[in-house]
Amino acid sequence: MAHLRFAQIAGMNLHYRMYSLDYFFDSMDKHGVSQIELWGGSPHLYSDTATDVQVKRIRQELNRRRLGLVCYTPEQIMYPFNIAAKDETARRAGIAYFGKNIEIASALEAKFMLITSGWGYYNEPREEAWKRSCEALRVLADQAERQGVTLLLEVLQPMESNLVTDLASLRRMLNEVGSGAMTGLIDTVAMAVAGETIGDYVQALGGVPHVHLIDGTPSGHLAWGDGNLPVEAYLKQLAEHRYAGYLTLELADSAYLTDPDAAFGRSVDKLRPLLSP
Repeated sequence: MAHLRFAQIAGMNLHYRMYSLDYFFDSMDKHGVSQIELWGGSPHLYSDTATDVQVKRIRQELNRRRLGLVCYTPEQIMYPFNIAAKDETARRAGIAYFGKNIEIASALEAKFMLITSGWGYYNEPREEAWKRSCEALRVLADQAERQGVTLLLEVLQPMESNLVTDLASLRRMLNEVGSGAMTGLIDTVAMAVAGETIGDYVQALGGVPHVHLIDGTPSGHLAWGDGNLPVEAYLKQLAEHRYAGYLTLELADSAYLTDPDAAFGRSVDKLRPLLSP
């Protein structure tokens, strides 16, 4: 596994949300992880209540600790923001929410910001919600381009959305939005649920800029070893494709909330011997 390095591992604060942001940073230092993907949600950094001073302090703290910020990911599943909503007021609120988060991503000097397609009512024609999502993503991609941020459109599982749920729908949405400021990424759980492979993504996207490397059954966002996905095979395939980006450990199971450091540590311990120093 000579090509992939431990330095490509990135931690994420999603399952640390019952602890302070400083506790999360300390945990990364404890495990020797020098890169993070910052989850934007309460209480760590929620766009509706964030101030310029708070954002600036986080950027300064990252610099002080020499932590690289590989992606900014505002919360978009638990919170009621939906860019494909049929209700126009709700849809505008969703667009405004992500617009504010693009501003935060730019202020944090993040190269990437993760975004999803939203969802439509399952008892309405899917194409109506698809059109609303596509129009919203064009608006947001234009804003991101102006502010020097690239949007990473993530595939969701069918229980989360009825829009972008596999590689075919991801490619279609990217093509219809048609922006150089938006591309895709790999989430190993969504990929496994859809029955797809890393090779499929690389071929379809012409390369992959970012990966969420997480275990599952195949669903769930689990610590490595708590699911049954083939991590060694994933790492081998990424190495074969000369993947040079980061590998975010996006743990999201509520079972990890009381002791997030232990769950993260298990994943790190599983991955460390499979990666070059």
